[in-house]
This record gives sequence, structure tokens and C-alpha cells, in this order.
Amino acid sequence: MFIEIEGLKDKPRRVQHVFPVDEIPFQHEDAWLDSPVAVDFKLTPDGRELRVRGKMETSVRCRCSRCAKEFARPVVAEFDLSYTPQPDWGGGASEVELEYGDMDVGYYDGVSFDVNTMALEQIELAMPMQYVCRDNCKGLCYRCGADLNEGSCSCEEEPDARLSALLQWRERRAGG
Repeated sequence: MFIEIEGLKDKPRRVQHVFPVDEIPFQHEDAWLDSPVAVDFKLTPDGRELRVRGKMETSVRCRCSRCAKEFARPVVAEFDLSYTPQPDWGGGASEVELEYGDMDVGYYDGVSFDVNTMALEQIELAMPMQYVCRDNCKGLCYRCGADLNEGSCSCEEEPDARLSALLQWRERRAGG
């Protein structure tokens, strides 16, 4: 979905749109869109600059990185963004040095604003670094693969070899 900037004539425009799941190219190995993406925002032009304030809501189905079970999680993002026309980066330069202030500004082609790209960016930014079904998920046994959320496994408990010096210190201290 594109919004032609010239047609706005410096008047704010409210946009409410629901994207079908297959319209937003969200692609991750362990996560995929589970429901349509709803965006509701106000696009305010200021000359060629744009300010976009609003909210994005969807649901993502994930695979837990601890226990590998699928689960759904709502994804909601409120945003207040600034966009400016894409600058001329020097006619094909392979690298461009950005200033700190450049990180707070998004760019558009100067003619139209791509709502799909903005919605995808907001989903990506709202996603956690690691997908976990619940905070206290115990995960899988690293030896037998049993789901530790469903109970303990039959593997013998053996101390981690990396902690042997600490265990020896504790035993010496307890004995003396």
C-alpha cells in the first residue's frame, strides 16, 4: 500500500488498514504471522518531511527456543516516526557514514510512502531476540531431549565439569 505524498497537500491523513497475513513479507525460521496486521496511524506532512504516529497490532506464531513447542503471542507496537526523502548518497558510493541523528529518521522515495514496509519494520522491532513460550520455561534436557516442563527426566544428575573447582572449594570450606 502506497500513499502519494503530493496528494496530501500538507493536511494530516488518518490511515486504518488491515493487511492479510500473506501481504506482509515477515519471514523468520522460528516465527510467522498468525493473524492479519492492523495499522492505525496519522500521517502528517510538513513540506517533504513526514511524521507518522500510530499503532500496529498482529499475532505471531513462534517456536519456543527452549522447549521447541509452538505458541502464539500478540505483537503490539506504538510508534512515532519521522521520514524524510531519500538523500543522494553520492551516486553509487558503496558505504555511507551516518551521523547519530540519522538513526532516528526513516527515508522514503520522496514521491510515495510505503505503508507495507513501515508495518513490517514495526513487527520486526517489536519481536523479542529470543522466542520463549513463558518466562519459567525449563526447556529440554540436553542429554535425552525430555521436556522438563512436563516433569524431570531419567538422566543422572552430574555436576558440570566447568564448576569442579568451585565444588572443591565449597567442600573444603564445609569440612573446615
